[in-house]
Amino acid sequence: SNSSPRGRKQVNIGSAAITGSVADLPGGLTGFGLVGTTGNVGLRSEFSRDISGDANSGGQFARFNYQINHDQQVWGPFSFYAGVNGQLANNNLDASQKFLMGGPSAVRAYDIGDGSVDEGVVGTAEVRSHWSLPALAWLGNDPSLTLATFYDQGWGEQWRNNDNGRGGRLADSNNLNLAGAGLYATVADAGNYALTMTWAHRTGNADPNAVHDDNDRFWV
Repeated sequence: SNSSPRGRKQVNIGSAAITGSVADLPGGLTGFGLVGTTGNVGLRSEFSRDISGDANSGGQFARFNYQINHDQQVWGPFSFYAGVNGQLANNNLDASQKFLMGGPSAVRAYDIGDGSVDEGVVGTAEVRSHWSLPALAWLGNDPSLTLATFYDQGWGEQWRNNDNGRGGRLADSNNLNLAGAGLYATVADAGNYALTMTWAHRTGNADPNAVHDDNDRFWV
């Protein structure tokens, strides 16, 4: 559980998870994860209740998160990676429980915090190439270089129930569609470090709530 210093909001949660991986195909590895979470959001001040407002996002909630991915060796240094992760919810969620579709581990062409949804899914596909590097002192004992191109796509609903209780809508554009493509390079020494530099270009619409709606984004 956690609460803000001023007692404006208290969130108590409990969760159960299962994760695993299976070497199901020659040169391939499939990973999966399932997490079920239930909890209660206590709105302990007028300020926090105002923020929750018409969304009625306080009180009891439940959400279910899932992920599955597969990395497959194709030929020589080349491999193909595909992954899907998402969230389902039973009602409108507090901001602390939202699924974030933007950022360096999601749709990389969008900022962290973009694509904040109650329910959503992010899919990614990558073509990777792996290369060995000389064992220079500053690179480590067994350094490697990965070069990859990728495409990310995210779909989601900002609100599970887009009804403000007065016959209107909480969001004019409740459905969000995020998309982007790009390149990244990773230099790594297994067990010691990994440094990734990413360039991503937005091919989908900007998040209507975005603070920054740049077409290009760089991550390190």
